[in-house]
Amino acid sequence: MVSIDPFMFSLVAVAVIYGLVAIFLYKNRENVQIQWMLFIPIILYRSKRTIEHVRRLGRKYSKFWQIYGVIAIPIAFSGMFLISGFLAYQVYKIIQDPSLGASVQFILPGATASSSGIVQFIPVWYFLGALAIILVAHELMHGVVAEAFKLKLKSVGFGLLAIIPLAFVEPDEKQFNRASLKAREAVLASGAFTNFVVAAIVICLTTFAIAPAIAHTFDFNGVIIEDVTEGLPGDVAGLEKGDIITAISGAEFSSVDEFVTLLTDSKPGDSAVLTTNNGDRIVTFGENPKEPTNPYLGIQFKGDVIVKPEIASTFGQSPWMLQYIAQFFFWLFVLNIGIGLFNLLPIGPLDGGKMANFLVTDIIKNKTIAQKVFMLISYFSLALLVFNIFGPFVLSGI
Repeated sequence: MVSIDPFMFSLVAVAVIYGLVAIFLYKNRENVQIQWMLFIPIILYRSKRTIEHVRRLGRKYSKFWQIYGVIAIPIAFSGMFLISGFLAYQVYKIIQDPSLGASVQFILPGATASSSGIVQFIPVWYFLGALAIILVAHELMHGVVAEAFKLKLKSVGFGLLAIIPLAFVEPDEKQFNRASLKAREAVLASGAFTNFVVAAIVICLTTFAIAPAIAHTFDFNGVIIEDVTEGLPGDVAGLEKGDIITAISGAEFSSVDEFVTLLTDSKPGDSAVLTTNNGDRIVTFGENPKEPTNPYLGIQFKGDVIVKPEIASTFGQSPWMLQYIAQFFFWLFVLNIGIGLFNLLPIGPLDGGKMANFLVTDIIKNKTIAQKVFMLISYFSLALLVFNIFGPFVLSGI
């Protein structure tokens, strides 16, 4: 059987996907526009047909979507205060202990899920699939709620910021700025609110459908070792990447939590026999670097499961698709919440920035003062965000 390098497979997959996008854009080049942000190309595809679908949906059920947008307003402002407060609290914690690391990370597609400094890599298929759903849901609701309030759309479409996918909805700016504060805030708030709604749907599907199906289909098979640090107790005992631990000194466990509990029952210096699929290994625990009183093996691990024999006899290994769906739902949930909250930050061009700007301008009638207040809020929020990303590395180097 030929072994496929996951990283190379991901690169090929990305190349194929972007190749198909390039072909589509070329065939529809009369609706494509290229703009530049400094030296970064922004490729925009505008769809007239999509505008008609959005307009029909918004106008036909206008009362429902107006209520939807109004409900979104307090939820969005609550999210704005939540993410701003979180960033401010994290700044305090990072100043106290820079070793905590960045609390905000850039998200990029990768071969596997891993974290490196300020970057969180997500498997390419999950990344592209989740991002497509998030962008469509977010921007679609901006357009639908705008049409529900009889605010006409100029264009709807998708594009690329260099290689980063994006979607957009452009209302008539003059008409939008003349609309009531409630209508403007509802349109802006509906995008992030829809991300939260999608996240809630994902949680419900996972809880009431995917999780029970997985519990019915799979058996826990122990913990599988993902990495072993050279020179530490696990390595000295002969543990290797790919080994599956099924018992500690004869005590079996049925979950990762039980495995951790059995480990923490020991103390540094204690010895134990680890039963693995490659034979028994006698290990002497070391001291945990962060908690010296706790035992330490120097391994990274995760739960390992197998398809139940009675299921496998009928369906083979196809039930593994449930595991992939569960992982996709996990990233879809995380990205919906993360991107939704990020969009609500009161920073200039973000939805939250526009909401805050309209609110401040409505409260403070003097436009000059209102603009200065908003700019202060915007720059302060941007400073919080930047510090959460880069602050730990700057302070660690001082």
